[in-house]
Amino acid sequence: MPYKTNIEATKLFPTSQLLSSIISFGVQPNKAIVGGNAFAHEAGIHQHGVLSNPLCYEIMTPESVGVPKTDIVLGKHSGKHALKARYQDLGIELNPEQISQIYPAFTALADKKKNIYDQDLMLLMQSTQTAVAA
Repeated sequence: MPYKTNIEATKLFPTSQLLSSIISFGVQPNKAIVGGNAFAHEAGIHQHGVLSNPLCYEIMTPESVGVPKTDIVLGKHSGKHALKARYQDLGIELNPEQISQIYPAFTALADKKKNIYDQDLMLLMQSTQTAVAA
């Protein structure tokens, strides 16, 4: 027999955020559903799977619990697929050859920095284009 709880799942994340602001204590990143890492993916195979079919690695959609979106975290474990997707998010379409030219510089930077920001990607693209043109 199915049970009904009347819980509005889409309110879970916003409610958690509200509670955090009221008590001035943030949610631990590793907490299921409401933690900052619940829908974050840094490993290349996970990123590729989530970008291809989110149900591969997420048993629920972020939107179903009120989280705005999946977070593809660019770092030293990221692959070319995630890198290309981030450039697309920035409105930049790169072909496979261009991605292959940028990727070594990206991985070198990711080995030095914990977080790769959009500004870093723009600089990588510019420096790679300048090096290829020379």
